[in-house]
Amino acid sequence: MKVTGFTFLRNAIVNDYPAKEAILSVLPLCDDFIVALGNSTDATSEMIKSIDPKIRTIDTIWDESIREGGRVFADETNKALAEINENTDWMIYIQGDEAIHEDYLPLIKKKWKTNLTIAMLRPYS
Repeated sequence: MKVTGFTFLRNAIVNDYPAKEAILSVLPLCDDFIVALGNSTDATSEMIKSIDPKIRTIDTIWDESIREGGRVFADETNKALAEINENTDWMIYIQGDEAIHEDYLPLIKKKWKTNLTIAMLRPYS
């Protein structure tokens, strides 16, 4: 079972987002993790790259013309999503201001394994 985590970030430090903690909260579940790193003016990029070698970053430029309605967030999320390898069985998305409590990680992993097994036994017809 292969799991890929993903998120997008920009100026996480200056905006006081607990991005490192967010990523670390799901990283034990992940085989790899992708971060779409927007054009930050702070040290967000350096911070993210120092967390763990399984984190891969892609540099992005936010389209300021689509900020209204959160469209830029959707666009940045899709950039990270597009980088996920097709052999990934599960994806986990976490935003820079979220976290999953460590007590829930074994349950999540168990459910993934169970549902992946069910899916393999009952392929789409």
